[in-house]
Amino acid sequence: FFLSSSSMKVVLFTVLALVVCGVIASPWPSTWSPEDKLSEDSRVTFSLALKQRNLDAFNALFESITTPGSPEYGKYRTIAELTDMIAPPQVEQNFVISYLERYGCDAESYGDVIFGECSASAVEEIFGVEMYFFRHSIHDVVIPRSRVFPTIPKAISHIVNFVTGLSTFPTERKPHAPRTPINAAIADTDKWVVPQTLRALYNIPEGTQGTASGNSMAVAEFGIVAGISQDDLNEFNSLTNGPSNATLAYTVGTFAFTPISPIDGECTLDVQYIMAIGQGIPTSFWTINGWMYDFTTLVQQRQANNRPVPLVFSMSYGWAESDQCSITGNGESCSQLGVTNSGYVEAVNTNFQKIGASGISLVVASGDAGAATKENIDCTDRNTPIQPDFPASSQYVTAVGGTMLQNGGTTLTSNVPPFCTEPEVTCAGGGVEIVSSVPQALITSGGGFSNVMSSPSYQTTAVSSWMNSGALQPPSQYWNQNGRGYPDVAAMAHKYMIVENGEKFSVDGTSASAPVTAGVIALINDARLKNGQSAVGFINPALYAMAQSNFNDVTIGNNTGTEANGVGGKKYCFTYGYGAATGWDPVTGFGTPNYQAWNTYFQTNN
Repeated sequence: FFLSSSSMKVVLFTVLALVVCGVIASPWPSTWSPEDKLSEDSRVTFSLALKQRNLDAFNALFESITTPGSPEYGKYRTIAELTDMIAPPQVEQNFVISYLERYGCDAESYGDVIFGECSASAVEEIFGVEMYFFRHSIHDVVIPRSRVFPTIPKAISHIVNFVTGLSTFPTERKPHAPRTPINAAIADTDKWVVPQTLRALYNIPEGTQGTASGNSMAVAEFGIVAGISQDDLNEFNSLTNGPSNATLAYTVGTFAFTPISPIDGECTLDVQYIMAIGQGIPTSFWTINGWMYDFTTLVQQRQANNRPVPLVFSMSYGWAESDQCSITGNGESCSQLGVTNSGYVEAVNTNFQKIGASGISLVVASGDAGAATKENIDCTDRNTPIQPDFPASSQYVTAVGGTMLQNGGTTLTSNVPPFCTEPEVTCAGGGVEIVSSVPQALITSGGGFSNVMSSPSYQTTAVSSWMNSGALQPPSQYWNQNGRGYPDVAAMAHKYMIVENGEKFSVDGTSASAPVTAGVIALINDARLKNGQSAVGFINPALYAMAQSNFNDVTIGNNTGTEANGVGGKKYCFTYGYGAATGWDPVTGFGTPNYQAWNTYFQTNN
């Protein structure tokens, strides 16, 4: 399930600052309310993004490390080596630290980001802010934030790109992924998806488990608090013949190991299915108090401090590429941080590259409302009927689209778990995968082309083939024919069984496709690590170098639909979109994984 700035501006945030009936709307999200002003000696933390350099040389190194056949392929660098290459000179880092220390602040540089901690009075003087305690209207959480946006001091503006953590608020936890209670889902003739379904579809032998030392994977959630229920995980594994002792290896951030109110269905889906596919592989749970830049710098900080980080991340979150920063503020642009939207995206992209070049795979859901995205979920925007989501549109992540089974698929007849023997429950065991789309599914696979990033070299041939295939395309004025095309691959996105607060639900979404694909990649890492090879890291160049026979090609359907919404999930619509075709397409990428074919490829390509 993906957030959209248009819907969230209405539902979660107050409208952009304006005067209505003589009242000025607040510049902070409507779910937060200021209380007392911070005392002068209260401590406030923030991060300063520094301006990066040497990006041409860095890009060349990145390509050599991540391209199969290159002498440098898989020879990952440490985060310190990568950061030193693009960070400002040490003298400039020291200048910023000395500037903060003159105000009594503590500051530590990680090359291209400085984490600072100051008294409230110092922060107010440095950045021209007004620090207050803000309380959340639903969760019992209080955080310090400014009532006004910060200004980068002129003395350090030639070094500092932007600041986060002062006026940006945590992302609101997502509503439930599109789901249906079990009684209503039974009435649907489509068959259920369970881990056995996915193993059958994606050629994963039953009993495949991760055993390699040093292997790991994680889900990243965004918000002030997130969590799962161990009881739900245990019940899910009981119903699907999963391991009885599955639990999280560790957590990062504000984690709640109980069902939180309202129940966190997104986290439940992510954890149950990444662990079901990547069985036996240590799994961590990351809660990010911020947005994509904050995620990348948290990973960088932990790497630099030799703290555990996974080899694969699954992220089921996205936001309009053209409006990134509004997710952490009251509909405000990135000017609230002191940077442009493209500047924010570029900084995040470079950090994605660092993560990939250090040996970590980033797997991202492509979105649930077709080419329109949730920006135009009602198909009413005639000027911008379709647009890309970020980070799926980044060329430095692996974006995963969604599929469903044509006519509900065939029945699972072997390795049938207990859930599939319950009255009126029929589980899928195979069939032809087609594009997930309303009205058969609750969601439509996201996909399209970036308006910010050009098509990377690894995909130019694939994109050109699709453009000349005769597949459905939107009118040319509505999309960027030279942009990065996404998704890269796909996986099932319809009628997953999950256990949430002790109840069984049917769930749809690329929020399921992403953790399933991440689990497959983690299994491949397991085989490579046992062979003495490195993890696959940024996997896209290898995916695009593979033969099409290594994928289950999806050639039927398009993403002209949006997502079921409104009362009872009965509302959806259709607008422009893209068509599936033989080979890569901007709906399902190359198709869905063939685990054993992928595994053979990656074990024979060092």
